[in-house]
Amino acid sequence: MWEILETYWVQLLIGYYPDGPLGGLAMTLILAFAGLLLAMPAGLTVCLGLISPWKPLARCVELFVFYMRSVPLIVHLLWVYFLLPLVIKGAPLWLVVLVVMTLFNGAYLSQTIRAGIEALPKGQYEAARSLGLPHGRAMRHVILPQALRNMLPSIVSQFVLLIKETALGSVIGLHEMTLEFMGLNDTLGDKAIPIFTLLGISYFALCYPLTLLGRYVERRFAGPSRGTTSASAQA
Repeated sequence: MWEILETYWVQLLIGYYPDGPLGGLAMTLILAFAGLLLAMPAGLTVCLGLISPWKPLARCVELFVFYMRSVPLIVHLLWVYFLLPLVIKGAPLWLVVLVVMTLFNGAYLSQTIRAGIEALPKGQYEAARSLGLPHGRAMRHVILPQALRNMLPSIVSQFVLLIKETALGSVIGLHEMTLEFMGLNDTLGDKAIPIFTLLGISYFALCYPLTLLGRYVERRFAGPSRGTTSASAQA
């Protein structure tokens, strides 16, 4: 198993770059980081719609969240895979995966953000409004900075999920880490067990330290309202 890693580590790390497309572990991490960076503002936007005082908007956004969370991720991926090239000619595969991950994880993060907001005492918002701050500024300057503390452990957990979700890119031919290992299996032929064992170890090495980090953040930064936040986020 380790001989495979010693021989093919460059391909597994960056794919065929620079002579071909970037792939492997590098593509997996880039997609996961980019997905989180885009899913956060998407989730915040969806959350603001969910808690909007205008009920028709809140109901429409709630339906969107329910749809995104009810349909399997691979179905979203296949839908965008066939739709996006009709909108953007020659859309690259990484963009297809990134769009899906942004929408899918944005829907989940919206619940995390809402739970973080609802875990705060209601007096915080009322005090901000009594000082003359409009709804938007009260949320931006008073509520969200405090809610971020409650959200941090869930955000770390969501990043772990994003890393694992990138593996679905192999279904549409994106050269992320899983597809590189699958290609290596096709090349070597009789090494399937050590190859996919090494793939599992690779994901474990990526995700387990982040899981420990999430637990540390939860113990270190979460306030007494953390239990309420976690329960609400899982609802």
